[in-house]
Amino acid sequence: MKKSSVITRELVTIIVSSIFLALIYNTFSPKSIPLIRTEPKKIAASDSALFPTQHPQPSSDTSIQSQFKVIAPLHERALKNPDSMAAVVKREREKREEIFKIVTLDQVKRLLAQGRGLFIDARDPESYRKGHIKGARNIFGDAPDRHFEELVEIPRDTLIVIYCNNPECHLGRVLAEFMNVMEFNNLYLYDDGWDGWEEANMPIDTTSAME
Repeated sequence: MKKSSVITRELVTIIVSSIFLALIYNTFSPKSIPLIRTEPKKIAASDSALFPTQHPQPSSDTSIQSQFKVIAPLHERALKNPDSMAAVVKREREKREEIFKIVTLDQVKRLLAQGRGLFIDARDPESYRKGHIKGARNIFGDAPDRHFEELVEIPRDTLIVIYCNNPECHLGRVLAEFMNVMEFNNLYLYDDGWDGWEEANMPIDTTSAME
């Protein structure tokens, strides 16, 4: 009994210590996960950002190694100047609050007319098959990890417009957050979604973007 009791205490100590260390790491990590879920801010996309006079050249290097080239120098500077770590953490958290910007129907129509941007339908596959925006890929927001191999091939600076059903639909936001973790940095959300698209009598496509 005594031996069993000692083992139990040791296990409890290990578990509590692990939780404590995880909380400390999460608190100071630039990629920390909030313990209480908060909705990202709704920030409207400006026409100047969506339709610049000169289009930036797409990134040709989408490998994970290319990201380390950027991260490593930042890490070295942080070690040399520990006081700067707090500022880095603050900036990262502020950026996370602006994961995506909201686009209007007119902006969506303009992007489509110019053939710009990758459109992603975050609804379930059955809803997608019944009708979607022409050219949109279907990546179900409730299971984005199943599309990891597909997503990892997309350049991280690609202009991406995600949509779901309507402003109350969470799937688009979930997908945007997932893609943000994958370092996508040019994300937009068509907040009116499929409901707004249909109400505006816009064209409905029933073919797969992968066909």
